[in-house]
Amino acid sequence: MRNLIVVAGMALFLSSCAVNQGILLEYSPEAHEKIISSRTISVDVSDERPFIKDKTKPPSFIGKFRGGYGNPWNAYTDGKIPLSQVFTQDLIKEIKALGLQLQEANADRIIKVEIRDYNFDACINGRFWYEIRLSVLDRSNAVLRENTFKDEIEVKGSVLMGAAGSFKNKLPEIHRDLLRKMIRENPQVIDALR
Repeated sequence: MRNLIVVAGMALFLSSCAVNQGILLEYSPEAHEKIISSRTISVDVSDERPFIKDKTKPPSFIGKFRGGYGNPWNAYTDGKIPLSQVFTQDLIKEIKALGLQLQEANADRIIKVEIRDYNFDACINGRFWYEIRLSVLDRSNAVLRENTFKDEIEVKGSVLMGAAGSFKNKLPEIHRDLLRKMIRENPQVIDALR
């Protein structure tokens, strides 16, 4: 019984440390066949989550963990970087990896991303959900292509790792897969960018 109490105490301590450190969502795109296009691309990401717009949560908020009694702790991106900035940096990496030409202003194509939801709630197990709207616009802001990416994913924790350890491992994979779906694995968006 004493060992069980020690293990539970260590798990609680380790999970609270992981919560305070933030979750790293850095995307490293894999090599891909270059897309042939002479068009320039810019990226415009906005965080439209209601609790960000009304300033009840900071722009780096990505979810909450719950302790044994259900008391919540906020979780943030690593370094408390605004989520819109994380998406912008990752989309720029993806554009470069695909061989497309980046241009900050007056680009031929604009990738406009609205983060409508990106959140999780976790105790030992948890769920993560997102809704991202991606539009490809031309120079005159006419919409060439629109997609909404929406999902809810269950993340299993463990007694030893708790939700914090599980989310710290799983959320970067979910983020990576979402970014791939947005452009790389989306033939209609690639066609609109050509």
